[in-house]
Amino acid sequence: MSTISICRNPQPVSNSSTNAVDLLVLGAGWTYTFLPPLLHHHNITYQATTRDGRRIPGLLKGTIPFIFDPASDDPAPYRALPSAGAVLIVFPLKGRGQSTRLVEMYNGVHKKEAGRRRWIQLGSTGIWKSEGWLDRHSPVDLSSERAVAEEELLAILKRRACVLNLAGLWGGERHPRNWVSRVAKTKEDVKGKGALHLVHGEDVARAVVGCLEKWEEVGARRWIVCDLRSWDWWDLILGWADGRKDEGEGQNPEYEKWVLELMEEQRVRSLPRGKDRLGRCLDGREFWEKVAQVPRKTLLQ
Repeated sequence: MSTISICRNPQPVSNSSTNAVDLLVLGAGWTYTFLPPLLHHHNITYQATTRDGRRIPGLLKGTIPFIFDPASDDPAPYRALPSAGAVLIVFPLKGRGQSTRLVEMYNGVHKKEAGRRRWIQLGSTGIWKSEGWLDRHSPVDLSSERAVAEEELLAILKRRACVLNLAGLWGGERHPRNWVSRVAKTKEDVKGKGALHLVHGEDVARAVVGCLEKWEEVGARRWIVCDLRSWDWWDLILGWADGRKDEGEGQNPEYEKWVLELMEEQRVRSLPRGKDRLGRCLDGREFWEKVAQVPRKTLLQ
């Protein structure tokens, strides 16, 4: 069993928000559903919040109602939260000031571990806009309010924060084959589709636990978290065509024709296309190297 390098509390976790926990998850949504099994496996105590305190289907533990109001200095909502050795922020923070307000309000109420507490923000790889090969060192788009808030979190907390910028999220009922009809309605849409970058919900959970295990390796930085593949949309669209028909999902029968026409027009001899034809390609190797793991879930399975 791995040793998690955060301040532990030996108390058992109940649905009460008064027990101290190893990990507090702010904003339990789809991504959160993959976390509890792995947290239990590593004996990491945890609690999570939702806007209404609802119980998430398939999970035994309830959630704490919490709404982050960046304009409020009322400490009451933070008193309802447990003290935690690490905080995972799932909901997006935007622009200047929100990261500072959240950290100061929470730490102001839960002072005991404030100087040691670790903070992890989940973000998106959408903040990298350039084409070609991009890694975590590549410049981000600071016109993005999310990127600004993430930079602020790293600046105020330094080695006590890290940002995990996630590629396209999939898993369970959320499968990329079902996105085709939304993102490519015409031949011109298909023509413009280059690389698709993904990360499965189970690998997001593994990334979070990996951060807690290898904090000295990942703290004070932002990371690209993906499945280490740059998938070719044309290849996927063509490969999924028959399967979608069999499943009765109503894929436009023109997709196969469009891909073949585009291959002829752009002199593409085979799929997948070379990376020089895919536009933006993400290099996420460094994160998985630092946490000594590899992503386990890909479209190949």
